[in-house]
Amino acid sequence: LRTPLTGLSLRLEEILASDDLEEVHAEATAALGQVERLSGVVDEVVGLNRGQVADAEGVSVDGLVFSQMTEWSPAFDAAGRRLRRTGTRELEVWAVPGAQAQALATLIENSLVHGEGTTTVRTRPAGAWSVVEVGDEGPGVPEELGQRVFERSVSGSQSSGLGLALARTLVVADGGRLEMVSARPAVFAMFLPASGAAE
Repeated sequence: LRTPLTGLSLRLEEILASDDLEEVHAEATAALGQVERLSGVVDEVVGLNRGQVADAEGVSVDGLVFSQMTEWSPAFDAAGRRLRRTGTRELEVWAVPGAQAQALATLIENSLVHGEGTTTVRTRPAGAWSVVEVGDEGPGVPEELGQRVFERSVSGSQSSGLGLALARTLVVADGGRLEMVSARPAVFAMFLPASGAAE
């Protein structure tokens, strides 16, 4: 849950640093949206632990990606990094919106913390799936970690190591997959059921 809290903290810092009332209003509105998404993620995680699955719905991949690009662009700007989006537009998936926003946020934050250069969010169709990939130009995942990056308590830094494990749990709960498709450079991909294939 550190990922959405990090984004919220950055947003609140922007509010404190600004004297522009319009900017403060816009940032506060965005912060409230992040709080609502965080609440949704907490409900989803609690539900999963109790064996409950939230109702999936048709979700615009464009909207999913745009919301996370908007939230994380200030952090990339502050780090002197670029966050960009490429790929196919107008894809739709069958998913729980808040859960998949959290999973994508985890991939973007991991790229910011562990990666280098430009981070690219690429979207593409793949048969019955719509795929959202996150990759960067850094050295990638250390060889000794490999696919273990998805295990709880495994991390390439001093974090808890729960991020990718939780993200994979959220994606799998929607009938999807979260995979590391390239270790060096690091590229992680969310495979989500295309809405037509899920109906």
